[in-house]
Amino acid sequence: MRRLAVALALTAGLCLFSLATEEGTWAGPITDGLRQTVPTRTPTSPARTPRPATATREAVDQPPTATGATGTSEPTATATFTSAAPASATPAPVETGAATPVSTHPQEGATWDFGDAPDPPLPSLAASNGARHSIISLEWLGDGVDAEADSTQVDRDLYDDGLTIGDLRACHRETVQVEVAVASRGDPEHPYDAQHLLYLNVLVDWNGDGAWSGSADCPDGSVASEWAVRSLPIDVSSWPEGALSHSVNVELSVGPLTGEVWARLTLSYGEVISGDEWDGTGLFTYGETEDHLLTISAPPPASPEVEISTPEESGAPSPAAGPPGPAVPWTRMLCPGAGLLVLGLLVLLVLLALKRRSWPLALIALALAAGLIAVAFVFRGPASWGLGVPDSLERVHTPSATPEPLVPTATATSQSVGGSGPPVAEATPGFTAAAATPTQVTPAHQVTRPLAELMPARERFGFGVAIQPVYRYEVSRLNAGWYLTWSCQADPSPPEGLEFAQMVRVRAGQASPSASDLGEIARRNPGALWLVGNEPDVSWQDNSTPEEYARAYHEVHSALKGADPTCQVAIGGVSQATPLRLQYLDRVVEAYETLYGQMIPVDVWNVHGFILREERSSWGVGTPPGIPVDKGRLFEMEDHDSMEIFQEQIVAFRRWMKDKGEREKPLIVSEYGVLMPADYGFPEDRVRDFMYATFDFFLTAIDSDLGYPADGNRLVQRWAWYSLSDTVYPTGNLFEPTNARITPLGLAYGSYVLSH
Repeated sequence: MRRLAVALALTAGLCLFSLATEEGTWAGPITDGLRQTVPTRTPTSPARTPRPATATREAVDQPPTATGATGTSEPTATATFTSAAPASATPAPVETGAATPVSTHPQEGATWDFGDAPDPPLPSLAASNGARHSIISLEWLGDGVDAEADSTQVDRDLYDDGLTIGDLRACHRETVQVEVAVASRGDPEHPYDAQHLLYLNVLVDWNGDGAWSGSADCPDGSVASEWAVRSLPIDVSSWPEGALSHSVNVELSVGPLTGEVWARLTLSYGEVISGDEWDGTGLFTYGETEDHLLTISAPPPASPEVEISTPEESGAPSPAAGPPGPAVPWTRMLCPGAGLLVLGLLVLLVLLALKRRSWPLALIALALAAGLIAVAFVFRGPASWGLGVPDSLERVHTPSATPEPLVPTATATSQSVGGSGPPVAEATPGFTAAAATPTQVTPAHQVTRPLAELMPARERFGFGVAIQPVYRYEVSRLNAGWYLTWSCQADPSPPEGLEFAQMVRVRAGQASPSASDLGEIARRNPGALWLVGNEPDVSWQDNSTPEEYARAYHEVHSALKGADPTCQVAIGGVSQATPLRLQYLDRVVEAYETLYGQMIPVDVWNVHGFILREERSSWGVGTPPGIPVDKGRLFEMEDHDSMEIFQEQIVAFRRWMKDKGEREKPLIVSEYGVLMPADYGFPEDRVRDFMYATFDFFLTAIDSDLGYPADGNRLVQRWAWYSLSDTVYPTGNLFEPTNARITPLGLAYGSYVLSH
């Protein structure tokens, strides 16, 4: 009897120990063979550069380079690489191709920054062309940056501290914080401004296959790209005065896999990663790369009240999505059965001990049985006894709850796009509103081509790029023909099939770039379209009185035509073609004639197509500088996408052109769209319908009395949607600002152009 008790005690003790040391209880995690992960940091670390408060260029051994900056010599394992170009107004693409290793041992003493994800399978080492930075003392992520001769394997960088992560749930959109820091903001050789930006890229191995490539599909139909953030621009000059660090909120579309996945964050200066795929490789001049092990949790189960099951859905649960996890430990399979057997034998032992009145033995057996039951239920749950769903199987699918409507119930419902617009407040006395419709307009949704066509339909569609550079977006999916960036570029290098429209800003009548610089740029871009100013009628845009604008236009026009007689010069677009804005243009024409004795020389007329309130100290666009009135057309919020008002304004501008003897000139609408957010009553479907309605109008509106004769009497020749991507006015975004992924509106834009 005593031998049986000892055997039972040993067996019970073994099960208690194995249950208590399962993954997630007391022992360390089981090593994942795919990632070869050592999640805990070692007590020692390689040399590192100082924290931001003391970081200097001299802190790192940096011999001079041909670029005029400083840096360390290239590791010999990647000697075949060329150094990235220094930052400029046009960021340099980063070379990310595979290298042919010369040596697997980098130079002793070299001070670089590498990632520290496991290599293999992920590219971190110099021999694998892992992402690395040669000048690491000017900008970084978090509080500091490690300096090493090669990647320190695995997960040993003590200064991987730039990422703040909350709870990441599978197949959810989550926001993380990235801390970006710079050593100084006053270095003229390393400036930070709108032309010298930092760029952030984020890779996440959402599907756990050991590679940063492709994407992962979620059951709800969403797609999580492994290049989660694509060249997100960071403008240091926009930070608060004197600030040397800033937190950037980054939105991630999390993949379906739960558990641990590797992420790579790369910060660069003036260097943009080109192409449709990036695998985490390449040489950068400035910045830092950090690798983080993210933990993805399962989303909370849907409420039972909304569960809908069918005969096909009931029954055995489905296998879990994603790659298989690590092998199930033998203790997990053995102990549930052994535990039940031991429990049964312990019960028999208690009965025998009670029968023989061996009270100590009965107490020992009862204690062992109670301990076995307590450990199993407290640490492993009912599933350890076969009472629950096994860990390797997914629970029965429950559909997600219906999302709340995007338009708040408090928001006033407006008319459908394309219908009759609501009443508009009376304009300033003395102004005459234009007729609501052209004399000849092809019915909506029946696109017919005029006999004479100036250009293919595709070349008419354009867009504005509020967050540059344009090549961080897959703009070929829009099938558009032109774009603008509200700036002037000496070497724009537009994506294939796109034309770039130059713009000279004329804030308060001062041209930028100056006339002396414009000549060289014009000679390098013969035949280009030049827009002179952006909304000079708006105080927070180019803010010029009619007289100031007339002088600036003359200066710019003379410089451009003197350098390139083939260039096309367009007037700056006023915000909207209301009577008040047309009066502003009347004053511009009069001022030009007074100053220079002729009609203002315009090759291409230009206007913006917004519908915004004209009133001082109110929302909207205010009143034009130099025009002594307090209000014009008092549009309401729901008028913002009225197709009746939109068409009325375009016709009014064409009538104004005819009255000035300018009918036989092309007209472009270089900026228009929906600026109001969704919670103001402008959800995605309403914005899409407005965009479609404007496209229909632009393609089909023909007027034999007002239209452009060289283009079959079309009213408008080209137009540009606002915008490709923006964080201030994101309602009309064609691409996401953070990860450069195309939006549903962008897909709708591209589909429309392709079908026309």
